[in-house]
Amino acid sequence: MSFHQYLHLQISLLSASSSVFQLALSAHASWLESLRVPRTVSVLKPKFLYTMLNPKYVLPFLAVQSAFGKNELEPDAPLSCHESAFTPPHVPGAKIISISASSRHNVSTVSPGGIFPPLEDGDLCEVNITLNHPGTDDSVLVTVWLPSTHEQWNGRFQATGGGGFSVGLFDVILGPAIKDGYSASSTDGGHTTEGGDLSWTLNSDRTINWNLLQNFATRSLADQVYVGKAITTQFFGTKPHHSYWNGCSQGGRQGYVMARKYPELLDGILANAPAIGLSHLAMGDFWPQIAMKELATFLSNCELEYFMGKAMESCDWLDGVTDGVIEDPIACDFDPLHLVGQTIHCDGAEAEITRAMVDVVISITKGPYTPFGAPMWHGILPGTDTRMLANTTFLPNGQRSMEPFFVSEAFIKYMVLKDPSFDLSTLTMKDYFALWSQASYELDWAMNDNSPDLSGLRSAGTKLLTWHGLSDPVIVFQNTVEYRKRVELEMGGAAEVDKFYRLFLAPGVSHCGLGTGPVPKDPLAALVDWVENDEAPEILDAETTDAEGDLVTRALCAWPGKSKYMGVADPKRASSWSCVGGTERPEEEFQEAEPERAQEILGGLTDLFEGLGLGWSIG
Repeated sequence: MSFHQYLHLQISLLSASSSVFQLALSAHASWLESLRVPRTVSVLKPKFLYTMLNPKYVLPFLAVQSAFGKNELEPDAPLSCHESAFTPPHVPGAKIISISASSRHNVSTVSPGGIFPPLEDGDLCEVNITLNHPGTDDSVLVTVWLPSTHEQWNGRFQATGGGGFSVGLFDVILGPAIKDGYSASSTDGGHTTEGGDLSWTLNSDRTINWNLLQNFATRSLADQVYVGKAITTQFFGTKPHHSYWNGCSQGGRQGYVMARKYPELLDGILANAPAIGLSHLAMGDFWPQIAMKELATFLSNCELEYFMGKAMESCDWLDGVTDGVIEDPIACDFDPLHLVGQTIHCDGAEAEITRAMVDVVISITKGPYTPFGAPMWHGILPGTDTRMLANTTFLPNGQRSMEPFFVSEAFIKYMVLKDPSFDLSTLTMKDYFALWSQASYELDWAMNDNSPDLSGLRSAGTKLLTWHGLSDPVIVFQNTVEYRKRVELEMGGAAEVDKFYRLFLAPGVSHCGLGTGPVPKDPLAALVDWVENDEAPEILDAETTDAEGDLVTRALCAWPGKSKYMGVADPKRASSWSCVGGTERPEEEFQEAEPERAQEILGGLTDLFEGLGLGWSIG
């Protein structure tokens, strides 16, 4: 029985006999069951029954149900997915141009690099909203995916982020949201969704298109949340009980924008590897190319890999385990100078390590500095794969030259130089410093909103959760840690900030989940538990499969805590590690270890003793 039918039945039974009144109670119980109302609700109290049977209360409910949309609360039945089921949502500062809707069946999505778990053979309702911001000529697409039935919906809404210079990733990230039962939205911000294409930033006269840049930087992020929540409400006939953000890289930057500018629109924000200070980041990622150009030494990928391997050999053991992961890159004091004169085999030939090669590696590790010695950006720490940023190509004459990272290349050509055909290989160190200053002067206001003031987030009660890989060369973790420290200075210290903002670092993990280290399994679930159950995460469960095919688990520690191997049991088990050096918090905030965690430790000790052949056992 639908909500609409149920209420009409109640009205018709107002003057019914007692036997019919029992029927009303039965219908009422049936409806509560369909809504999954907890059985602790007392449905037989006179005041409750009077409320549910009194027209004074029933009629307004009918009006509210009608306003929410034409779909009814049947848990198993597919809902109407047609334009007629939706009305234009209210989006501040925007005008809805069109609405289209269609049912999609057996939908499967892809997972680039295995970062997002793909949707397989899913059924959903796709709603496409086109909107415009009056006074501009933009045309912005917002796509909302909705589970087909009430039973498939978990009652939550998820706004999703983008990657590269794309405001949204659409199917790639909407699919996993649907798989987990969310309704979800994505947007193009009014421009192409190709992550490396910045042609949309320039007008025909090669001036910046500030309207589209505003969409990209901030405006379209809030727009998609307004649209997504409204369409979800209309489709299911009820508002989502909680709303979340989910994004990494560009999507992480967007999450921090939501935290600073629109925290009241969301209950929780998962913003990983955030591209905070985007213009500085894009210029910083070009530094390895400038360093090689300045030293007239362009390293091959093979040579870069050699230095990375030597750094790993030097520092992998520092955590007590040799596993191909440097637990604390900052503590790695790798000096490549002793490698000068070594002979290596690369690309079928022998090569000698020169002082110039070593100087390039040192310069990349140190990061860009001004001519006066002041640091401009963070370096890429030892053991991190630099091949993406320090890639090279061969010219027709056989010499090596620049092959810049696509984000840096597009940013400098389109947004700084405003000349897509410019040859970046002609840039000098002096040019680089000048372009950095120009980018800061022209674009910081739009691209680098990294204020540490999160008072709005705190006041809204919204939670911000971030994890970042320690081996990420594209968006170095030091930038996120630096921001977190600034927030602590602004907002009353670490313990106070931990109440609404937590950071986790993942050793051995590269950009957004790539690399060799254990990756957080379900950080969104941890955020949901924090938001809805007030269970603040002290750890994030992480896992990966190593080169031997074994499952490696780890409990990532809340920053500034670090994982420390306890020296016994299997280092591939999370139970063999503990968190040290974390934030001091009130004792009552800590939870006791789960019994199975203790059992896991005992199991690990048993494995150790059996492996030593001592004949000991625990149990």
